[in-house]
Amino acid sequence: MGKVVGQGESWHGHLTAVTVVPEYRRQQLAKKLMNLLEDISDKIDKAYFVDLFVRASNTPAIKMYEKILACNHPQPEV
Repeated sequence: MGKVVGQGESWHGHLTAVTVVPEYRRQQLAKKLMNLLEDISDKIDKAYFVDLFVRASNTPAIKMYEKILACNHPQPEV
């Protein structure tokens, strides 16, 4: 579930929840949904950024988000 919220430069996409039933996991569906939210937030809603919240105890989700972030937005080498 996602939405666009805020005003001015804080206008942004917000990822509230991504849930994939067990029998459909490991097919990159969550990644596709997140990319779709980012594209819609950028191209349609003209949002400045996309954010999300994840419980610190949800290690699988954190790893997934870190992997997606690294693929979509590589960090420059220092």
